[in-house]
Amino acid sequence: MSKTLYLMRHGQTFFNVRRVIQGWCDSPLTERGIAQAKLTRAYIEEQGITFDHAYSSSAERACDTLEVVTRNQMDYVRTKGLKEFHYGVLEGCPYDLFAAVGSPYENYGDYLVQFGGDAEETVARRMTDTLTEIMEKPDHERVLAVAHGACIRSFTSHWDAHNKVHINCVTKNCSLYTFTYESGIFSLVDLFEPDDSVLD
Repeated sequence: MSKTLYLMRHGQTFFNVRRVIQGWCDSPLTERGIAQAKLTRAYIEEQGITFDHAYSSSAERACDTLEVVTRNQMDYVRTKGLKEFHYGVLEGCPYDLFAAVGSPYENYGDYLVQFGGDAEETVARRMTDTLTEIMEKPDHERVLAVAHGACIRSFTSHWDAHNKVHINCVTKNCSLYTFTYESGIFSLVDLFEPDDSVLD
């Protein structure tokens, strides 16, 4: 029987605003990031979406986003398996250092390995193994998991052959990806991106 995974990107952070590379390093949500999470929460509630379990990356920015979305009324599990790419010595550096490969939102391949960071395949496999383990647990029919832009993009691209919706880039903060999960296969079937222009 098919299960449903709701995979969400965290809200805007101070490092996002300053255009600083944040993978395993962390920074807190901005006021806008909190407001973005509330926009996605409103969508979830309007759609009547409920969760039986919730998981978050161990990064504070992801945990804080989950707590806003669930009104801090749902227990959740923090897991390192949902962490962002590790960028090696590029952690905490300006995005401009990505000039050699264009946009930091493109497929990294093995580019980051030379800086002590993660390979694309490593992150896709880590995300897949972690989320598969979660979805295979008993009574996990509708799961919320909050993670990060690049690792979600990597995971989504990994399952592209099975996806109904095809996304190969990092989407807005607090975007909500809906995957079905059945017989070990994830399939992206819907994407909600909050219209945060209303916050301007």
